Amino acid sequence: MNSGALLLSKRFELIEPATRVFREIRDSDWIPTIPDGPYKNEGWRVVKIVHDRKPTPFLEGRAELQTVLQWFKAPIVMAVYYSMLPGTELHPHRDTSGTLELGRLRFHVPIQTNPNVRFMVSKKRVPMEEGQLWALNTSYLHAVENKGESERVHLVIEVEANDWCWSMLPARGAVYYAHYAWFMFLLAKRGITALTVDRKSAGAAVKIGKFVIGRLMGRGKAT
Repeated sequence: MNSGALLLSKRFELIEPATRVFREIRDSDWIPTIPDGPYKNEGWRVVKIVHDRKPTPFLEGRAELQTVLQWFKAPIVMAVYYSMLPGTELHPHRDTSGTLELGRLRFHVPIQTNPNVRFMVSKKRVPMEEGQLWALNTSYLHAVENKGESERVHLVIEVEANDWCWSMLPARGAVYYAHYAWFMFLLAKRGITALTVDRKSAGAAVKIGKFVIGRLMGRGKAT
């Protein structure tokens, strides 16, 4: 997974129930949201399925959706239907959530999309098509824009990266560890900048710094 995105299946085996539940969503179920990277405009909304490891009321009573989540054999941290309305754009960015380097991985299942959606990872277009299953490591630079006339909706599931996750990913080699070191450097730089600009961020910056130093010195398992 050296480019940050990997096609795991051309057809996710539980795409039908995932799509059926999507079609049950009412307008009142959607919640406006701000993505975790720089953004140009509004147009983002979600239906929360699992939030902070806990099932939401939306998941209760929806056996089909529960079956979909059970397919992922790793602890689920977050799960949403993620909507991107026409004209919405997200600038290139990296996340600290959904990154393999910090022990997480995101899965994307496109439910509804169009040819004019441009999902870029490492400055290369990733053509995520309806019904597929993708793994995304968000520590890689990524961006997306919807220049089509229809809404783009993905089922997005973030998990703790365990052995089951790694069994579907390429073996860790030199490219992986080079990116790992580079991302840790960027993370440390971000913490130092936060400490310099905002003294209130001192605690978070120190925590990030200790984590990065520990990883680079070999303390703790590199996920």
